[in-house]
Amino acid sequence: MAQDIHVTSTAIASIQRNLTEKVLPALRRLKQEIGSTDVGFPGFGTLGLVMIGQYSHTQDDVRRYIDEAIDTVLEWIKALETIKTNWLKAELNSTVVYR
Repeated sequence: MAQDIHVTSTAIASIQRNLTEKVLPALRRLKQEIGSTDVGFPGFGTLGLVMIGQYSHTQDDVRRYIDEAIDTVLEWIKALETIKTNWLKAELNSTVVYR
């Protein structure tokens, strides 16, 4: 037997709130913690001189990916605001009114 699933403006607002209060702060913390993964000399040993440049480049790539993820989540939050507003209007317009 299939389960009835209904989308509500309240559910959309909850998703927005979770993105704002949980996902964005977690991504921002992650970006700040990348610096704590630095490996000082002679952390990579003899090959360190060759590897440290690539490692630093990889850290920069991760920072850029996280920035892109943050930008994407911010766009989702903005889009969800429009979706929520439209959905709320649809909810109100679909309500039966007895006169």
